[in-house]
Amino acid sequence: MENLTFISLFIIGLSYGATACMFSCMPFLAPLLVNNSNSFYHSSKVVLPFSLGRVFTYTLIAIIASISSVIIKSTLNDNSLFQNLLGCFTIVMGFLMLIKVFKNKKACNSSNKTNIFNKKGVIGLFTIGALVSLNPCAPILTLVTISANTSSIPAAVLFGLSFGFGAILVPFIFYTFVVSNIFRGLLEQFKSSIRYIELFASFFLIFVGLMVLLGEVTL
Repeated sequence: MENLTFISLFIIGLSYGATACMFSCMPFLAPLLVNNSNSFYHSSKVVLPFSLGRVFTYTLIAIIASISSVIIKSTLNDNSLFQNLLGCFTIVMGFLMLIKVFKNKKACNSSNKTNIFNKKGVIGLFTIGALVSLNPCAPILTLVTISANTSSIPAAVLFGLSFGFGAILVPFIFYTFVVSNIFRGLLEQFKSSIRYIELFASFFLIFVGLMVLLGEVTL
């Protein structure tokens, strides 16, 4: 019976990730991919930690729901703290991009662009992915409901992982292959304007962070 539950949650996560969730990540991932779209390896360095952060949150939600569904439901209904954290981390990532753009005067040099994120950047991407996933939508509430009906922590972990990997599968493919290829083509066409494109992407990410802090962009 539990095997069917895992499969069901994976399918629910897959449908969730292939629809609204995929595009809700766009304001966060698209600007970051501008600097890291040279290849699958470079784009995955952005999308992978972001995606793992999402899986982490879904698993944590399932565990907490298994322990106490009241706690997790109240957290999802009142997520102003996480909203502020998401805004702050997004702004920080935007400033990190901005600093790198000014440091790398030869912006068209791919060897410079691929090192835009250090360990702190990876942690930032993971955290943004984790915070973006705190969204009280129907699929996540389904995960909460199913997890709340089990007293087994290992089962709750597997519920969260099943849902999480289902939710990130389509967005990972979409951003790593499709979006990064689009950006790669555009950057090839506008080589002389790469520096300005990167500056725009950095300021746009900072703008998104500010909108999150102001509550104009919600989790």
